[in-house]
Amino acid sequence: MSTRSWWRGLLAAVALLPAFGAAVQAQPAPASPAPVTVGTAGGDVTVIADTLEQVGAENRVIATGNVEITRGRTRLMADRVEIDRATGDAVAEGRVIFYDGENQLTGQRVEYNIKTGTGVVYQADARAEPHYRLSGEEMERLGESVYRVRKGVFTTCEDDPPSWSFHFDRATADLNDYLYGTGASFWVKNVPLIPFFPFFAAAIRRERQTGFLFPKFGNSSAKGFYGEIPFYWAIDDSRDATIAPLFYSKRGPGFRADFRHVEGPEDRGHEDVFFIQESGKEGSRFTGVMREMRLLGPRTWLRIDANGVSDDDVIRDYGDSVLQRSTQRVETNVFVTKSWDTWNLVGDLFVYQDLSTARPVELWRLPDISLVGPRQPIWRDSGLLLQSSVGFVNFVRDEGSSGMRFDVHPQLSRPIPLGYLTLTPFVGGRLTGYDQTVTGTHIGRGDVLIEDTKDEARLRRLVEAGVDLETKLSRAFNTGGWWGTEALLHTIEPRVRYIWITGWDQDRLPQWTDIDNIPDASRIEYSLTNRVRARTAAFADSEPERWEMLRLTVGHSYDIRFEEVGDLFGTLIMQPRPGLAFRSDASYVPTSGHIRNATADVSTTLLPRSTSASLGIRYSDTPGHITFLQGSVLAPLTDRIIVRSTVNWDLYRGDFTETRVAADIRWQCWALTIEYVNRPRQDDEIRFAVNLLGVGGPIGSSVGLGSITSGGLK
Repeated sequence: MSTRSWWRGLLAAVALLPAFGAAVQAQPAPASPAPVTVGTAGGDVTVIADTLEQVGAENRVIATGNVEITRGRTRLMADRVEIDRATGDAVAEGRVIFYDGENQLTGQRVEYNIKTGTGVVYQADARAEPHYRLSGEEMERLGESVYRVRKGVFTTCEDDPPSWSFHFDRATADLNDYLYGTGASFWVKNVPLIPFFPFFAAAIRRERQTGFLFPKFGNSSAKGFYGEIPFYWAIDDSRDATIAPLFYSKRGPGFRADFRHVEGPEDRGHEDVFFIQESGKEGSRFTGVMREMRLLGPRTWLRIDANGVSDDDVIRDYGDSVLQRSTQRVETNVFVTKSWDTWNLVGDLFVYQDLSTARPVELWRLPDISLVGPRQPIWRDSGLLLQSSVGFVNFVRDEGSSGMRFDVHPQLSRPIPLGYLTLTPFVGGRLTGYDQTVTGTHIGRGDVLIEDTKDEARLRRLVEAGVDLETKLSRAFNTGGWWGTEALLHTIEPRVRYIWITGWDQDRLPQWTDIDNIPDASRIEYSLTNRVRARTAAFADSEPERWEMLRLTVGHSYDIRFEEVGDLFGTLIMQPRPGLAFRSDASYVPTSGHIRNATADVSTTLLPRSTSASLGIRYSDTPGHITFLQGSVLAPLTDRIIVRSTVNWDLYRGDFTETRVAADIRWQCWALTIEYVNRPRQDDEIRFAVNLLGVGGPIGSSVGLGSITSGGLK
């Protein structure tokens, strides 16, 4: 064939293509069968499919190929569905998918009544957002998103077999709310780690759900085998409780109970009780905590901060943290506060228990009432300011002086601006009345000095006068980007105070608080504060970052009349950048040349993994010579592994009071925490905790588990 003939044939074929396409489009497409509609009490049910076949007098419909049945918020999809139009019974097979609202179920076979909305999914696998998976041999639909499950499995893991799962004989599940079942076991992969527990519960798509949480187990050389079965009770939207029966094989049975309620921002509370009936000589032992805040009326509040223990050693025996175990006393305060624009009235009932001695040395205040008026103008444009306080206290104790004290302390001042300076002279007085007079002292048990008193009223009178002189100087510096900053603001705040105090009838007074020991004075006090504030550059759509980069405060006092030098104190705070901070406080005694107390803390957070570390030291020249070194570190090694450690070292005694080393290991649907706690006196612990994604109650087990946790006594 010549080249010219070949090109003629190609052009003819191209010319015929439009006609061929038009002919193809002109052929009629196969018609889809009209949808079948079944009327029900809950609304019409629509059935569409590739093929719909009506079976004679039996009033049955057989739908095949891409079948879709819609009833309200539910939708059933399958390859083949057989429907009895009279009863509403439908049987679906082949690639069955059932949508129940936002939830999706798949199965081999579905028996579904399109009129009632009930049915059974066989070999079912259900998914509820965001990560819940529920499967079972049978899932019977009882209502919208509510199912009765037989021979089921629950997990939030994506892998197969799942990393963890609950297996159960029977359960009831609301895919938008909760799941509870009986005859349960806990599996890790294909291994039944906990082969049986009678029932369990889990919240789905919400954090609060009534039910038993996972039991906790452990062992301690001092307490023996330990077991706890927590029960969580979601009473209503504003109240919940946790009740946990527990048992120590070497100590006896007991329980822990927590009750929490939140009715509003100013109406909330938390109660915590730990109780154990020891089989030995100790008998019943307990701790109790109550935290309550109530709004009684306009600007009137009730606050309860109560702590109680059965004996001095129960916290040391059952507490968790070193801070808890070193508690020296437990206090209870019951406050009622009434506030006005210019006055505050506070009533307090204060009791405490000293845990460091068996002697009844406590000094209670029942009640302690004070009326305080902050500095405010006496009358308009006068320039005179009045501040005052009125107080009444009834002191109660078993050993030593008890009695009542009434105290009135007004003070009048007048700020005078002097350019860059402000001069504020002041004058005041103090009347303090007592119903007891000290007649002498004697040495009681434990070599403690105890006052002897008699019922005789006494009135102390004090007069005070003085002057405050203060100023504030500031200057801004443009840093040009130094250290990531755009500008610095340096502020100097010097302050000088002179105060003169004299009085009458200052002897033979009961010594209850610092108010009872105010000597004559002619004292000068001065301090100097330096501050440096930093600001970063402002970028588009962002505010500049501001922080206090440095603060240095030093202060001192000197009594002119008695030529007494007071303590020199100082505070240094440095934060060169957010994420790096240092603070130190110290008090120095010039007359003896020793440090009275000192603290220093440094902390840092390093990117990109947010590794954090802190180191602190505590020193005090008290008779116990408190000298502690405290350190902590938290380091994410990978995206899944975080290690952390804390150390408390008594430098004076040369031993570690507590050391903790822990690792948090995280997977897609669960996390494992391993912690080792080392304490003196053979009180070590090894703890294991498993947290399951989407399950409110953690699985926890430990060796030597502390029963009074951080939510308990402070």
